[in-house]
Amino acid sequence: MYQLSFSGSAHSFRTMLEVLRFLREDASVAAVDAAEISLTFVSHSVSVTRYNGTLTVRRPGTATSLFLSLIDEIDAAYFRPSFAALEAWQIRREHWQLLYLAFDLAREPLYLFSSDQMAQANEEAAKTGRRGLDLFELLQDESQRRFGFRYAGPLLDNRQSNGRHEVHVAYALAAGKPVPQAVIDDYASLSKFDSDLQWAKPLLAVPELRGALPLAKLVPLATVMRHSKQAITSDNAALLAMLMGLVPNSATTVEVDDLLYAKGILEAHPLPEAYLKPVDVGLPTCQFAEVLRRTLADRVRDNRLAELEQARKSGSISARRFQLDSQLAIVDHGRHTHTFANEFAKAVQTADMSHLLSILDRPDDANRATKQAVREVFGIKLIGVRAAARRRGVFQLAGMDAVQQAEWEALSVSQREARRVAREVARAREAAQMSRVRTADGAVLTGAEWVDRTIAEGFTQIADVRQGASVRYALADPVRNLQVSLRANDGTLAYARVA
Repeated sequence: MYQLSFSGSAHSFRTMLEVLRFLREDASVAAVDAAEISLTFVSHSVSVTRYNGTLTVRRPGTATSLFLSLIDEIDAAYFRPSFAALEAWQIRREHWQLLYLAFDLAREPLYLFSSDQMAQANEEAAKTGRRGLDLFELLQDESQRRFGFRYAGPLLDNRQSNGRHEVHVAYALAAGKPVPQAVIDDYASLSKFDSDLQWAKPLLAVPELRGALPLAKLVPLATVMRHSKQAITSDNAALLAMLMGLVPNSATTVEVDDLLYAKGILEAHPLPEAYLKPVDVGLPTCQFAEVLRRTLADRVRDNRLAELEQARKSGSISARRFQLDSQLAIVDHGRHTHTFANEFAKAVQTADMSHLLSILDRPDDANRATKQAVREVFGIKLIGVRAAARRRGVFQLAGMDAVQQAEWEALSVSQREARRVAREVARAREAAQMSRVRTADGAVLTGAEWVDRTIAEGFTQIADVRQGASVRYALADPVRNLQVSLRANDGTLAYARVA
């Protein structure tokens, strides 16, 4: 037994790994001077020191023998206390973690041993053809020899290795194995069964559920009950286990939800609280707005109901979810506001062609409900016609004949070109702004400022002079027959071209 004392506080530990864990992690000893800490083992003093600011110990002996002694201690105390190897789920969590603390410490040999001990260990390793002492691999081999597994952990149900203690405990509880109560208690106040092990949480508190169901049925049952905010208890565990006999061995959560709903265990999903409050849908500004709102609401509802029907047939949603979402789709139909319909009706009335074309001059599947409303109110067909006829129909909707359409489109083309040129000028000027030009009078200008000033001084043409395979560009003054050089790499050539 190790006895540790400092500042009037005393602690006992069965293994050195527990001592090291305490020295590394316990806040009460973190700031204590190493010289003030007393550590003994069977009345023999053990030196406490600091390495890189962290408390540790130093003991005489070879690094290999000292490291293996750490494993000897936890082996005899916790892993094979009666000379028979315990299963992972029979070992307390804090004791299981000691082995993985040893794996962590194997990567920090100078934390455990002095530089002289490590030098000696490396020399001994070199005699056998190894590059040096590898404590991690040593522990891998030792763990395999003693416990039957390496760092990856024991096999889980003979399928794959897993080093997480909680996983082994969860699977053992599910299989109804005699997990010690002390091990179960280790997890009662911990959140280690979160994430991928939430299905195992009921097993901690409900003994009747342990071993009552195959894992393939337990997982979806626990998942459905958790999402439904209903607890599995000692009172309902037997009933739930009996009902789960009615579902396939590889039951999905949808199948389990449907069964429990049909048997009255689960209630229908309530409407979300937001749906219990009225919505001001507004008033239509004209007949077209009223028809458009109704057409849009119909399409949204019908599409949603069709999606739900398909999802239900494919088994991807439960009966409860299907009923709720179908109800929401119908309720949403009556909560659809007139906002878009009124805005679009205004665009029709004001002949806002850019807005109308962006919505209506699209392929048949785009904004279909809006086109249907146009057909219903104005008799203009925009679906199932050629692109030119569709575009003509949009202008007709705005009260514009073919001549007015041509005028608008010509103006639109020129405006688009003007916007394109403006964007090109802006991009070129922005690039030229990044460069600097020193003028003959010593002034420093941006490239854009220099081009603007040079053009204002009469250099109104861009000249190019071929020199072998390359071309040199310049701003030229045709009156005075003068030139100043332009460069492509500083943006002045591009900006001069657009300016």
